[in-house]
Amino acid sequence: MLPLEALETLSSHLEDFKFDEGLLTCPNPLLHPKIDIIIRQTRELCRKITLFLPVSVSRNFLHKTSLENVDFISLIIPSYKDLKSNLQTVKILLSQGIDNLEAYILLDSNSDFAEILSTIELCKSYGLKITLGPKLYTSPYADKFLEKVAKKENVEIGLHYGRKYFYNAIKVFIDNYPVTLLTSPSAENCRALYLNPYGNFSKCPLSRFEVNYRKITREDLRKMLFSSCAINRNIIGLSPKIQVSFVTKDGVEIPGEILELLELISQVNSFRAACKALGVSPSTYWEKIKSLEEKLGISLVISVRGGRKKGITILTDFAKELLKEYKEIRERAIVSLYEY
Repeated sequence: MLPLEALETLSSHLEDFKFDEGLLTCPNPLLHPKIDIIIRQTRELCRKITLFLPVSVSRNFLHKTSLENVDFISLIIPSYKDLKSNLQTVKILLSQGIDNLEAYILLDSNSDFAEILSTIELCKSYGLKITLGPKLYTSPYADKFLEKVAKKENVEIGLHYGRKYFYNAIKVFIDNYPVTLLTSPSAENCRALYLNPYGNFSKCPLSRFEVNYRKITREDLRKMLFSSCAINRNIIGLSPKIQVSFVTKDGVEIPGEILELLELISQVNSFRAACKALGVSPSTYWEKIKSLEEKLGISLVISVRGGRKKGITILTDFAKELLKEYKEIRERAIVSLYEY
């Protein structure tokens, strides 16, 4: 989970400097218990803020005032099916008077042209701004789409008009409706800076040069800001991934995936919402939790089904202590990777 001290450190090093735009790209940013503080601190560093949300975001979090404190909200739409099954999310946002809403339709090598057009039509019916692009920090796949869409009637392809989200962008008018298409990495004069959930700074996730906020200097930041674009070099860019698990003296393993789930449950007090955030099946992981509890001989979670706390899931005291140790070990391991 992003340490707030990382943003404070960045602010102190940059002094009065401000970025043109800040992108909040966490998989489920509204699950962060201090998202309002993160937005406020990002506002001090950036002239405008775009918050990326999965279209499948839990509707329980859409009432948060944090949505009012960003300049743009970009709903990430992986497929037509995802949009169709989450139209209520779009309606809730629009009914709250949020009109700075964009549909970010993912376009990759496996995208089906007809499905993309159907997704665009559905977005048009709600009056959404539309952008077609890759997963951020990956190379776009615009050429095939342009080749096919140019053959359709009532389509007009404009010129490159500028940059958006690290990429060059053009407007494509489909039945006179403007659609932004991200075409290639915008490598020239790129002054991007990336901060990962563990407090490590780099040019972007593909960069090899990465420094933890506890060690970062103004010279490190200058080097990152003025380094060349890693996306444009089309490198793989491998980064280490820390996976922590525990084993009891009897050989029972508490795997990292369960510990990650417990961490999310502690934040949202909902087993189903935590599973949704991780993209896993609630029924499958409920069975895994119960099987593990049986092996350990002790409970990890408590589900409250009645009274004022109806429908919530909380951690037992044992699970809270386990989670505390898990976080401490994980942070020590991550910080040690970036000590020079």
